[in-house]
Amino acid sequence: MHSFQIDRHTVASADGTPIVVNRVGDGPDVVILHGGMDSAASWLPVASSLARRGYRCWLPHRRRADTGEDYSLEREIDDLAAVLGLADGPARIVGHSYGALIALRALLRAPALPIAAAVLYEPPLTVGGPIVGDRLTPIAAASAAGDNAAALHIYLRDVAGFTPELAEQQARNTWLQNQVPALLPEIEVADRLVWTPEAYAAIAVPTMLLLGERTAPHPNRDSTLALAETLPANRLVRMRQHGHLAHRRDHAYVAGLIRSHLADHAQPDSSDAA
Repeated sequence: MHSFQIDRHTVASADGTPIVVNRVGDGPDVVILHGGMDSAASWLPVASSLARRGYRCWLPHRRRADTGEDYSLEREIDDLAAVLGLADGPARIVGHSYGALIALRALLRAPALPIAAAVLYEPPLTVGGPIVGDRLTPIAAASAAGDNAAALHIYLRDVAGFTPELAEQQARNTWLQNQVPALLPEIEVADRLVWTPEAYAAIAVPTMLLLGERTAPHPNRDSTLALAETLPANRLVRMRQHGHLAHRRDHAYVAGLIRSHLADHAQPDSSDAA
């Protein structure tokens, strides 16, 4: 098995904010955007698998919303644009969950942003109404009171679709608890993006949509299916053995799906994956 050196780069976003990016491998450029309550490190096994097949992967440490500044999705897209500037020509982008929402919105800037292909893994969109809506109130109240464990438990149980037992177990994770302050602004931003299919219907970048068949009933699932009906150049892949965290459970499988899309630039058809 090949081992790869992780090179660390820093690039300035449009507002001057330094964005730290890890680079793995050499070859065609792939930018991977992690989701909320996650980190670039969780995608390193996928990136390493892609690197073994001749890709150069860039993993930005997203600025998130925990720096005390007013949070903006547009700033995150500007950060992505800065990272794309490190690539040699048009790059491929992979986004998971909220990272997929950033990638999707970035596709609206094409061709100004040099994106050759995209992989979107269950982005959150308000297809069936607000993603969180009134359920945000008790989560925000618990966090404001300094009880991020309670806020996390409510979010996992009432929004993410975890069973009560699993939500209680995961709510004890201190790393996840520390992600709550950054998660709340992301939820608010996603809820404000009213679903308008016509806004995405003109996206011509070849896009693969990943959907975990074991993903709990959740807006991410509805979003993915709605985008499959909207994006003209899309390929829908149903991951029958996986849910929302396939990149953690089976990185080689997810890397293989990404490679298949990058190899053929996602011809506009639908397919299922075992």
